[in-house]
Amino acid sequence: MVGTTLLRPLEWYLFGEDPQLGLEKLQQGSGSSQLCGRVFKEGETTYTCRDCAIDPTCVLCMDCFQNSVHRNHRYKMHSSSGGGFCDCGDMEAWKTGPSCKKHEPGAEGDTDMGAESQLEDGLMERARMLFQVLFKYTVDMLVWEEGQELPAELQPSVKEDTYYCVLYNDEHHSYDHVIYTLQRSVQCDLGEAQTHTNLIDKEGRRAVKRGTLQACQEAKQAIQSNSEHISLQPLRVEILHSAVMAHQSFALRLGTWFQQVVNYSVGFRQVFCQVSLQAALDPELHCLISRLMLCDAKLYKGARKIVHDLIVCSLLMETEYKRLFAIEFAKNYKQLQEDFINDDHERSISVTALSVQIFTVPTLVGVIVFQSISMYPYIFLINYPCIVTFLNNLKPLCVFSGN
Repeated sequence: MVGTTLLRPLEWYLFGEDPQLGLEKLQQGSGSSQLCGRVFKEGETTYTCRDCAIDPTCVLCMDCFQNSVHRNHRYKMHSSSGGGFCDCGDMEAWKTGPSCKKHEPGAEGDTDMGAESQLEDGLMERARMLFQVLFKYTVDMLVWEEGQELPAELQPSVKEDTYYCVLYNDEHHSYDHVIYTLQRSVQCDLGEAQTHTNLIDKEGRRAVKRGTLQACQEAKQAIQSNSEHISLQPLRVEILHSAVMAHQSFALRLGTWFQQVVNYSVGFRQVFCQVSLQAALDPELHCLISRLMLCDAKLYKGARKIVHDLIVCSLLMETEYKRLFAIEFAKNYKQLQEDFINDDHERSISVTALSVQIFTVPTLVGVIVFQSISMYPYIFLINYPCIVTFLNNLKPLCVFSGN
């Protein structure tokens, strides 16, 4: 329903014609990337080569592994915790055999990352305009904290008295505690309570009651009261107006849509990267992707996962934009770590987990260090001997001389 009613018209505008025809033309004029970048699902099998991997974090998906030289080497198999991605094609991840047969330079369908990644002028202009509007809307709604009101430009002409009582996931209450609380508080049977609990654990939140504001407030009080009898800390419950819930749900759907679109072509991916990293007009505000990162600890699990996957399939797949993203990530790293410490979720669903994709890459670390030197010269002078030693150890990828 959402795809047909809301997303389909956006795709018609983007391509300027039937999206299916436009996509076919686009794919005829562009090939595949030299980077695999497959995002791993939880429990998916990954492979690392003990002979060739630069470090244990360098992994391959099953398809790339089976088509690489590493299948004849000493290797290890792992079960992914989710969120990481395949390093096939990354020259810095492997001593030898960086690419499988599908992603090696010159392979059939291989993309020249220069001219062939360019979009037609009209298509690029529409993509830039559409991505700017939609991604700003997505960010605004995902970080929106007013549960009963929308931004002025999104206010409905008539505000209905329809609300949702939304229960959030935490690490303090067990499945049985939540099931018991729901049965006591919103008068649902065991099966319905189990369904609610499973989806809360998977997605991070779930509407457990729909009704008037007063009815939802009564449900909230009952849930918190009953959960306090089991644990010292009550369950987190919020009341959201139906319009707020609808906009946030659509923003989440747009996040998934962006993942699909940036995989259509390198050109779309590059435009999205530019939009997400573009400096805000107000110098005191952060770029859109930094706004999402800095609100990561406030997002629920399902929203976090979509944001992290979007970062991986866009910003981390383009060398230049990966460098720029690494700088933004490093600028905000102190705040991100402080937020993670105060968060009750595991690191695997925290944006700080992306540090393994940045701080293990020698050239990115070199860029971050040099950026820090220009921003904080006094700190650089104090730590000069350590920095020289560190950078010299990055040879031949990054060479620094103290002379």
